[in-house]
Amino acid sequence: MTKTAPLRSWAAGSALLLGFAAVLGAAPLPSAWINWRYSRPITLPAADTARLAGLPLPQDVYLHATLGLPDIRIIDDTGAEVPYARYTRPGSTISKTLPAETLENSFSRGNYTQLVLSVGASPPFHNSVEIRTSEPDFIEWVSVEASDDAHEWRTVEDRAPIFRFRQQNREGMQTLRYSPNNARYLRIRVLDGGRKFPIESAQVFSNTIEAPERAYLDESIVDDPAGRAGENSWRVDLGTRALGVQEVRFAVNPAEFIRAVQISTSDDAITWTAVARGEIYRFRSGASEEEHLRVDVPGDLAARFWRITVVNGNDAPLPGVIPALYTTPVHFAFQQQPGRSYRLLYGQPRAADPQYDLARRVTPEQEDAAIPAQLGTEEETSNYIDPRPWTEKNRYVLWVVMGIAALLLGYSAIRSLRRNSASVAE
Repeated sequence: MTKTAPLRSWAAGSALLLGFAAVLGAAPLPSAWINWRYSRPITLPAADTARLAGLPLPQDVYLHATLGLPDIRIIDDTGAEVPYARYTRPGSTISKTLPAETLENSFSRGNYTQLVLSVGASPPFHNSVEIRTSEPDFIEWVSVEASDDAHEWRTVEDRAPIFRFRQQNREGMQTLRYSPNNARYLRIRVLDGGRKFPIESAQVFSNTIEAPERAYLDESIVDDPAGRAGENSWRVDLGTRALGVQEVRFAVNPAEFIRAVQISTSDDAITWTAVARGEIYRFRSGASEEEHLRVDVPGDLAARFWRITVVNGNDAPLPGVIPALYTTPVHFAFQQQPGRSYRLLYGQPRAADPQYDLARRVTPEQEDAAIPAQLGTEEETSNYIDPRPWTEKNRYVLWVVMGIAALLLGYSAIRSLRRNSASVAE
């Protein structure tokens, strides 16, 4: 199953056209920067006074940049290095745990298991509760109500699922989100009247969530040739280890389901390492629908090849499921001076991370208010000099020399053995 063209589609033309384009796109750099192989002009509106400019890094820069981006430099038209602040908008969750006292843990046969909590006389606004249970395998529907006096109740979550399937190594979800409120009491009902659901305790939280900035990775995702029965499986080649994946989202045709998802990485498309697990689901509850169709990838992982697997078990494969990859964009902020023009440099494998104090002086609010800049077309440095030592640039020569040396040593050893054998025979 193939999606849109990959980032590397510009490289799919003939070698002749690429060579011609490289000649046209070549540009000399000042002598201090001839070890940087690639550069791009930065386009900015003219400035009358110094001001902060912001530059999002396009994804195709990663194809020629060094892992971790230590080789990114900005210079002006005089060749002077321009300090920058590098930043992302990863989002955040501020979670505050509220003291919760269990006032009731009861069972109404044929109706529900009920838990009544008190979160204090003057609680702050809260919006989620975690149900703690030893039950290993279950799926239950739960409602949440709030009250200021434990007599009059209002519904803050009509019906939401909690579930766990440990036999399938799926921890599921036991946290319910509900409409924010500052009520003193919460009434939680597990809507299964056939048995008392074993609730050990519950914890109430006040969560403030700022969504992370995400950018769609326009990469070609293909069916995994090594996919096994009972799975939907895909592979993607990012073309570089420098470009990370922070989230996988799924488009699925209308259906009700719960599926485990595993995300793996590889540097050679042969040996794979699982780096993230999660679950996607869709439930219909009356007129409403509960849905979660993404899996987060924790940390900053570096890998060229990625594999996404949806585990169906004995269920039929999900209909029309399509994964999509998302990354966290990297931004750069720098001071634009009147009358100056600027260029972004990259492609220096021996460069170290620069140290600028601008990152300590610029606030997130200033970064958000920066004048937007854009990058022009990539240009290869016409006076480029590879900074790597000769032995690193010509490793194949060393292997050839070592091979010849081994052959000569072997030949010398054979001649010596033959001479010794002839002497013994005489």
